[in-house]
Amino acid sequence: MNIEILKGNLFASQCQTLVNTVNCVGVMGAGIALEFRLRYPEMYTRYVELCKQKQMEIGKLWLYKSDRCWVLNFPTKKHWKKPSDPKFLELGLQKLVDTYKERGITSIAFPLLGTQNGGIPTDESLAIMQKYLSHCDIPVEIYYFDPDAPDDLFADLKSQFLGLSESQLIEVTGLGKTYIKRVREVIEKDRTYSLAALLATEGIGLKTVEKTLCLLRNVGTECNELEKRLGNYSNS
Repeated sequence: MNIEILKGNLFASQCQTLVNTVNCVGVMGAGIALEFRLRYPEMYTRYVELCKQKQMEIGKLWLYKSDRCWVLNFPTKKHWKKPSDPKFLELGLQKLVDTYKERGITSIAFPLLGTQNGGIPTDESLAIMQKYLSHCDIPVEIYYFDPDAPDDLFADLKSQFLGLSESQLIEVTGLGKTYIKRVREVIEKDRTYSLAALLATEGIGLKTVEKTLCLLRNVGTECNELEKRLGNYSNS
């Protein structure tokens, strides 16, 4: 079977394409969508524009291509306040089955669609995904999220952070001393392995994480420069 069920962190996948679950109103404020927003800020900016133009719809997939990997933005909700609907999953998955070859997708990794904040039971989501994805003749990974699993960038972030002095961190990230101390306390803990764990830490907000990630984008330069990995866009 072409489908592999895994427990881990989606961002550790070696697949060419990763799936990001989104709504249609331009908000990536929680869960895996927030992590994609932090990793690919240019993608997030374009996503907001597409939503304003009413181009993000249920059953319509948007493929973002970066130098590192491709991201397939998959609407599982109409509005972030509303629950997901199993029918939304089916429409998007059918679209993928019909178009993955022409899009050039050669391997793909999914979270469990519509489960974390969408309210769809895990078993139901998995059954729907297997029903459709079994028709793809490429490697497919489906991830049960493990909060203790390492991701793709936290180890590098930890190394960069701990390798700089407080004054260097202030210069590169723009963080104040209090926030630098908070981040340091978290990343020095042996039980912190991922960006998700950092985001879940009390006292560390989105802006703090965004500024901390400047260490991986442009170490030694201004944080407001464009992301190094600019992408191309296609949606249909």
